[in-house]
Amino acid sequence: MRLKNLSPLEYQSTILLLLAALFNGVVQSLSQTQDIIARKALHALDWQLMVMSMIWPISNLFSIWWGRIFERSCHKSRLFILSGIVGRLSLIYAVWLVSMNEYLVMLALMFGANSLLIPAQNSIFQKNINSSHRAKVFGYTLSLSMLVSILFTFAAGRLLDSSEQSFRWILLTTGICGFLSCAVLSLIRNPKPESEQDCARLPWKNLIFEPIRSTFRLLKENKPFAAFERSFSIYGMGFIMMQPIIPIYLVDKLHLSYTSNFLAKGILSQLGMLLLSPLIGKLHDNMHPFKFISRSFGLLMAFPLLLVISALWQGERIMPVIIVFVAYLIFGIAMTAVNMAWNMGSIVFAGKEDASIYQSVHVTMTGIRGLVAPVLGFSLLKISGITSVFLVAAGFLAWASLISWRDFRRART
Repeated sequence: MRLKNLSPLEYQSTILLLLAALFNGVVQSLSQTQDIIARKALHALDWQLMVMSMIWPISNLFSIWWGRIFERSCHKSRLFILSGIVGRLSLIYAVWLVSMNEYLVMLALMFGANSLLIPAQNSIFQKNINSSHRAKVFGYTLSLSMLVSILFTFAAGRLLDSSEQSFRWILLTTGICGFLSCAVLSLIRNPKPESEQDCARLPWKNLIFEPIRSTFRLLKENKPFAAFERSFSIYGMGFIMMQPIIPIYLVDKLHLSYTSNFLAKGILSQLGMLLLSPLIGKLHDNMHPFKFISRSFGLLMAFPLLLVISALWQGERIMPVIIVFVAYLIFGIAMTAVNMAWNMGSIVFAGKEDASIYQSVHVTMTGIRGLVAPVLGFSLLKISGITSVFLVAAGFLAWASLISWRDFRRART
């Protein structure tokens, strides 16, 4: 991508988005390793891991309200700063952290802030970056973020293996870098200042109920977007139900060290985003969104199936670990595509409408499935074991892939 071909607004926005991604890579590292820290350092119980896996999606339930507040605000930069203080600097409390329940509260604040940051950042991409290279710019920001995440994850794993209590300083560093990322995003200017009417404050009644009505209206009127959300909801059931189970498998069954855990979850799983994000961004720009997600979900299905093979392996003890590492390599490639569609898809369906509203609906839908999927995974674990969780998850991913392919074929006719 040649920066000289960008307009002044695109150039300024791209540079600041890249700088924000640099700091956000440290936060991204925590999202990949938080469950391992919980299980090994804080001795989280199974039900606490289930609750932890629900925090991110349930926090997203508030996104439709955050999206509307951001859309109507005349002081968008202040919202970025507020999110940085509440959702990032709050991690500094890790210095005094003593229990798993306190850790859950800290994660709730962090992911609660994300429910604003995600639609807000989408609005920047829609309004400030031309559609012809929007996904490519996003791909470069994602690659930079993943590079930092991989380096930080490797260093964190080595540090934790030598001193387990160093997780406190890792969380503190994450909080500071996360705040700096939000501060940089606050510097990005809007192309057209809103009028007083556009950014007028909504009455509380409208602020509470109007986003709900708008969500139902949007899904009813925009049928392709509703189909897109349905497919992501099916995929999300499979993806989220595995989250409380994976740390139990890696820590308790395979007995992996911090370094090995972080190598799988924090490094191998992100190599795809590091190396392939610009290429996959280009593919996304030139492929129908239903075809794109169908292939993405289909590839991701290999991840839980490989975990089943590793769990059932009866030969050499090292082989299940190798299979897990291969699974995470494939996971990284598939999730690069899924992540691209997750962040850029709503812009495609929004057209000329405000993408922050579409993305806030998209994020909120994550919260709805987050109420059910972790409980399903936890229940299957207790009733029939780990392999049943991974098999059912693979079934959801296959379903999402097939139904998306059907939507693609219908869209062509």
